[in-house]
Amino acid sequence: MKFYKSCESFSFFLSIYVVFFLHILLVYSTDDKSCEESEEKINTTLILHKRIFIFLFIFTFFSHLVTSFSDPGSIDSENYLEMLESYNFIYKEMNDIKKKYNQTHEDDDDYSEETNSLGLSSEEDNDMPINNKTTITKKKQKIISEKYDFEVSKCTSCHILRPSSTHHCSDCHICVLDRENHCPWMNNCVGLFNRKSYLLFCIYASISVIYSFTIYFYYKVLKNFSYFRESISDTLIGIFWMFFCFVYGGFCMMLVSDERKSVIKEFQHYGSERVKLMKLRMRIIFGGSFSMKWFFPCFMGGNKKVFNYLMKKREDDFKSKKFKKVVIKKN
Repeated sequence: MKFYKSCESFSFFLSIYVVFFLHILLVYSTDDKSCEESEEKINTTLILHKRIFIFLFIFTFFSHLVTSFSDPGSIDSENYLEMLESYNFIYKEMNDIKKKYNQTHEDDDDYSEETNSLGLSSEEDNDMPINNKTTITKKKQKIISEKYDFEVSKCTSCHILRPSSTHHCSDCHICVLDRENHCPWMNNCVGLFNRKSYLLFCIYASISVIYSFTIYFYYKVLKNFSYFRESISDTLIGIFWMFFCFVYGGFCMMLVSDERKSVIKEFQHYGSERVKLMKLRMRIIFGGSFSMKWFFPCFMGGNKKVFNYLMKKREDDFKSKKFKKVVIKKN
């Protein structure tokens, strides 16, 4: 998957690094004028705050890189069967809870109508291809749906079978598992495998921009107001940075809030199982049970390790079968 997708997305991607540069420039240009009056050379507290800011900045920067350059969960004609298998492995527990809840709280007629809504019940044209551009038949689609016990659909652009939550991206020209959107500031799609780093970027970006403004406002305005009032440049920078922090930090926090609302909305109809399903969703996004690894973008989310395990298992099975054939031929 190529990184450069369009001039517009690449421009937005570079604008984030302009923001990073302004962050560092603003914080490290902040000094404490009161130290000169009290005959102190340095303010150790200010230095500590700058180091904490660098810590937040590194996490924000690395989260952005991981989101931009990682595979969001792309599916193509070569790996869609493996992706369906890994998707089933990841969401099996959650789908079992949903199915059990639906069977318990819905009438048998309603449930049968829901299963037939896939358009797979008719057996007259099971062997007919879905369209002339693909060899996937309705019979094959039905077999896959029954095997993995979740709804599958066909992409009209890629001509592959995919889970119902998978969507095609017109910018990346691929289908992405659990695609949320194509983020121009990342120059990449946000999907199952990079949603964790995307959320961490939004969280760390919000905290870092608010923290940088707090450092600047306290040491430039509150503590050294006489110097700030006499300097026109500091006044203009303070007004600009206050407006920028309100827009940039507020936008990042809004993205995190929207993600939280989408998870709550997804499971609001499951009654007593809602909390359990929400916990499972968070484990899938962040790659396991709650731990310190949740806060580090270097650890993969979306259970990508499970997918890598399945790929390795398939390779080992293929090698073992090949070895058996060689032994049989020799004998």
